[in-house]
Amino acid sequence: MSEVKPSSESTEVLNLIVQLEKKLKAYLRLLPIPQRADAWLLEVQLYYESEPAGRTSFTLQGYTQEEAEAVARGIRHNDYLMQEIDQYLWSEND
Repeated sequence: MSEVKPSSESTEVLNLIVQLEKKLKAYLRLLPIPQRADAWLLEVQLYYESEPAGRTSFTLQGYTQEEAEAVARGIRHNDYLMQEIDQYLWSEND
């Protein structure tokens, strides 16, 4: 897993590249949702064998920044998010 620090002009709080499965990686961006101190947008760009495989996103509500970052860092261990990613990938192939 590698972390990319956001620029000072960016509203992103976290950028990560995460290995999800053998040939599947995700570039994750965590962004605050304006006017909501406890809501975050987790953008997920998927790559299969280094080729773009799609994009999806999740709204994380009721989380502090630290908790939302922990969810992003541990995405591959989050059964719900991984199931949603799998469903997204399968629906893209139909």
